[in-house]
Amino acid sequence: MPETSTAARTVATTGPAALSDALLAVLHQRYQDHAAGKVATSLPELAGADPSWFGISAVTVDGAVHACGDSARAFTIQSIAKPFVFGLALEDYGAEALAQYIGVEPTGDSFNSVLQPERVSQRRFNPMINAGALVTTGLVKGADPDERFARLRASLRRYLGHDVALDTAALASRQQGDHVNYALAHLLRSQGLLAAGVDAVIDLYARQCSLEVNCRDLALMAATLANGGVNPVSGERAVSASHVKHILAVMYACGMYEFSGQWAYRVGLPAKCSMSGAILMVVPGQMGVAVFSPPVDEQNKSVRGVMTCEDLSRRLGLHTFRRPATDAARTGDSTAALAHALSDAHQRVRSLNAGVCYTCEPDVMKVSPERFAIAAMTVDGRACQVGDADAPLLIQSISKVFAYGLALEHHGREHVLQTVDVEPTGNPYDAIIRLEHVSKRPHNPMVNAGGIATTALIQGNGRADRLDRILDMYRRYVGHDVYVDMRAYLAEQARGDRNKAISYLLRNFGMIDGDVEQTLDLYLQQCSAIVDCRDLATMAATLANDGVNPVTGERAIAGDYVGDLLSVMYTCGMYDFAGQWAYTVGLPAKSGVSGAILAVVPGRMGIAAYSPPLDAHGNSVRGGKALEVLSTALGLNVLDTEPAESDHPGPKPSTD
Repeated sequence: MPETSTAARTVATTGPAALSDALLAVLHQRYQDHAAGKVATSLPELAGADPSWFGISAVTVDGAVHACGDSARAFTIQSIAKPFVFGLALEDYGAEALAQYIGVEPTGDSFNSVLQPERVSQRRFNPMINAGALVTTGLVKGADPDERFARLRASLRRYLGHDVALDTAALASRQQGDHVNYALAHLLRSQGLLAAGVDAVIDLYARQCSLEVNCRDLALMAATLANGGVNPVSGERAVSASHVKHILAVMYACGMYEFSGQWAYRVGLPAKCSMSGAILMVVPGQMGVAVFSPPVDEQNKSVRGVMTCEDLSRRLGLHTFRRPATDAARTGDSTAALAHALSDAHQRVRSLNAGVCYTCEPDVMKVSPERFAIAAMTVDGRACQVGDADAPLLIQSISKVFAYGLALEHHGREHVLQTVDVEPTGNPYDAIIRLEHVSKRPHNPMVNAGGIATTALIQGNGRADRLDRILDMYRRYVGHDVYVDMRAYLAEQARGDRNKAISYLLRNFGMIDGDVEQTLDLYLQQCSAIVDCRDLATMAATLANDGVNPVTGERAIAGDYVGDLLSVMYTCGMYDFAGQWAYTVGLPAKSGVSGAILAVVPGRMGIAAYSPPLDAHGNSVRGGKALEVLSTALGLNVLDTEPAESDHPGPKPSTD
């Protein structure tokens, strides 16, 4: 009897209900004559594609199939095989063991970049780029190459519902000149990350990329992931439900290579592209979508495919962080259950003693490493807290989220994007600077370079008025007046050489205007505002509530921009730990060196944790672990298709 996924029982009415062959035909007609992009020429079989080919297909989690155009035309799967081979590795080894071989952090680089050895040794790369894919391919189990390939094909058959053929001509072409992948494989081998020999791994990788699929096949594969790992047509399980959220998290953060941040910002769904001109997109709990159109841009993603997916996401309200909240989500969290979950997380995590506290000056805002608090606020205004929730702390880098929102309101989305991009970099928060090669923009507003450039966009009649606007913005989110700790501000100003270096480089490249020192002063004042853990939970709940403070009822930010903030928080908010955060916690979040972390559960609640000791990424050790525990216990991961731990039968919580 076919297995029924939990995801299939939670289909939102906004997506599949509006999906039809007619809608796909409208999209097909709209973009058919778009002539941008060029057919990939890296393989003769790709170069021979007709640039007019264009197919769109969608499969819902209840098995309905919609298609138009060249949906039945065969092409090689290429890099779209990567998330499914990663899923096979998860099945064989489990997430914890697999982490010994490969990380999940975005690199901000192209799919075939040759990584620096230190990035490889630190596992600061992911299975969606070629280096990471070679690692996962090398982990496919089997006694010999043919057995490993047979296992890989059998795995894909469960997603497709039929056997998958090998394009032998494409395979032969790939095998003739795969020099970059050979270089990557030898680098990985030097670090002990290949479980098989270089030749064997390259051969299996070439074979997996040369498998033949069509647009309908890819839509069904995507729908299988959307359906919690169960093929919605055959009813066969292709991958364990517990692994689906991990596959989707890596696709969301890394699947579109150096365009992943823009994709998350504009489309807001897990996806994977390939140089064959295909894009596979997953709408968790709802459907899978695939587009095939060979002309690709300089980042090897289908031009028509990107436009079609963005249009479909917008028309059907599919964006992960721009969907209307349901009444059930707004009222479904019991206060008693939430309070118990916070208390349990606090109890389980408080004994962690790792980490080092950040101090700008020893005598400024002294903090105890023992302080630890968790607070939550639901979107209907119910509050829970445990620990030192009223202890004052500096907002620090958490301010970047809200300053970004203010800049969006002052200038609009497209203008702000001309100054600050939304791409994750995989670099630390205070890296001196990493600017885009052509535009010179900071990669995202969550690192210091992007945060300073964002603050420079805040309007006002002079320095005092600009600061007043920031403080009034804080007031709307928190519900009371917020003040700057002048001692902390002056201390940061006195030792601000690193941020000054960033600021002057930004001024040199024309990314900020006016007086550099005034811009940096405003940024440091913005970071020196005093809040507490309860305040941060209310600020997060305001974002969860579409920009309206759930206690005061005052709008803090236009609802149109809330999704922008959540998208950037999800992909960039935890710096060079953002990929791992999405993988394990799965919530939009932002950390600060004060030891606070703010996390948003869209449509449900905001959560904040505070504990000063920081890890090597600048994130609170206890705070991060507490939020991971809560996400698992309450089923908060935005890409999760499994029920929460609290939904599983078992002993009731103690009332002691």
